[in-house]
Amino acid sequence: MARELNLFVGKASDIVRVLLANYPKTWTSRELSRESGASLGWVSNVTRALVRERIAVRESERAELKLMAPEDLLRRWANYRNFAANTKFLDYYSKEEDFSKLFEKFKDKRGPEYAFTGLAGALLAAPFVRPANAHVYVRTEEDAKKWAGLLGLMPVEENGNVKFAIAGKEGVFYGSRPISGVTVVSDVQLYADLLNYPARGEEAAGEIRKAIEKKWKAKK
Repeated sequence: MARELNLFVGKASDIVRVLLANYPKTWTSRELSRESGASLGWVSNVTRALVRERIAVRESERAELKLMAPEDLLRRWANYRNFAANTKFLDYYSKEEDFSKLFEKFKDKRGPEYAFTGLAGALLAAPFVRPANAHVYVRTEEDAKKWAGLLGLMPVEENGNVKFAIAGKEGVFYGSRPISGVTVVSDVQLYADLLNYPARGEEAAGEIRKAIEKKWKAKK
């Protein structure tokens, strides 16, 4: 018996992210493959699973895929993710206690790909909670070290106020956009990272979800 597909890991998760970030857009398999970077085989498997679970609909094999329950899919994806527990972080200390000054430093420097997430990302996208630290996605540990050098950050063992989250090949950068000159992950990624995060993460996630649903409604 074939193992049931987990929609919320690996390439399947990349496809789910694309669907949520672009809702209510409909997709052909080839379009979804190109946009997500997943093979047509992966797209086919994910599509069948979404239709089987009545989260999406497709009238025929050649018809475009349409999400029918985006709120449910977003909630399930976010509940599955655990950003704090399942992400590798490199901790650094910044003498800048005012995060607006840290944001300014990022704007002034040209470094590797990055995107703010967590409470610092929420502070930029939908100000609600003042963060005690800043989480920043980068591709590799080497990228984190490059940014630390550019920003004058000091490495610490733990409890740093700047935490670089190592993204690796995960598609967390998909849909990232500039806010006030600083790059922030997409709203759906931000919501997924915040929902299970301690220290008022769930409250901030609620504000981000309101913003997501408002945008979805405006596009219909």
